[in-house]
Amino acid sequence: MPDSELCDLWQRPYRDRADAAESLFSLNALYVARFGEPMCLSSGYRSYEEQAALRRKKGGIAAPAGLSNHGWGLAVDFCSETYAGERGDWLWANAATFGWENPEWARKGGSGYYEPWHWEYKSAVEAMKEAGTS
Repeated sequence: MPDSELCDLWQRPYRDRADAAESLFSLNALYVARFGEPMCLSSGYRSYEEQAALRRKKGGIAAPAGLSNHGWGLAVDFCSETYAGERGDWLWANAATFGWENPEWARKGGSGYYEPWHWEYKSAVEAMKEAGTS
């Protein structure tokens, strides 16, 4: 993903694709209004090399380089204080309004590892799947 298509998020060094970032900023503004502080991020866009290194370190819990939506700038990982408890309930109740979801594969009983921290910008991920680029 070229740097020109990525935007900084409120918590550096994290970035995502412009449309995903814009939507996430809107969700975060609502979160700040509710909780008085921004959502805590633990990951955003990852380059091919960063994803490959993560795969070597974490094994099968990390997608192979080139197959992660982090590499398309369409995913973020939240810290536990954002995705769990009262704040997690709030996230589940509001994220879809802004196009974000914890994908089915990452949920308990899903087809992948349980990753409650992993959220994706759904419409763009679906468009990539339809186009055969994901």
